[in-house]
Amino acid sequence: MIMKLSYSIIGMSITGALLIISIPFLFNNPIGNILYFIIAILAAALIFFTVTSIRTRRKLDEEFKQKFY
Repeated sequence: MIMKLSYSIIGMSITGALLIISIPFLFNNPIGNILYFIIAILAAALIFFTVTSIRTRRKLDEEFKQKFY
């Protein structure tokens, strides 16, 4: 469970960094509509990793409460 949380946090940071790097290319678009497609995929991946990490953290909190309270 902790590995799943760590992988989702790493995935969030990588996709977030790639989205930040791709912002300047939106103003001077060298490859056309493919860039918009790539940015949409990165945004969807970021949302997926965010939701996964939130759900995993809540499950870990519940397990912790059951174990120690």
